[in-house]
Amino acid sequence: MSRSVTIAGQSSQIRIEPSYWEALEEISRREGLDINELCTDLKERLDIQNRRNDAGVSLANAVRVFVVGYFRQAATEAGHSRAGHGRGEPLLSTPFSRQG
Repeated sequence: MSRSVTIAGQSSQIRIEPSYWEALEEISRREGLDINELCTDLKERLDIQNRRNDAGVSLANAVRVFVVGYFRQAATEAGHSRAGHGRGEPLLSTPFSRQG
């Protein structure tokens, strides 16, 4: 799914899966930022990293890595327990859980 965001005053398209958009929206709410501010900050940091490492990481890939990293940092044993993880059903409480 492609969406338009404003990064440093310029419109930019980011094509990521809907679950990543939902996660980005959740992170924005938690951090008190709008998605444009969050993406601008991420793009600025990505540009610095790309210059240092002579890399060409896309913004879409950076968003995916950021989202996973954000939630990994936030994960706790208590949170895993509440979500039902560690009970031999790793897909419980995910979009892939068995509803029925």
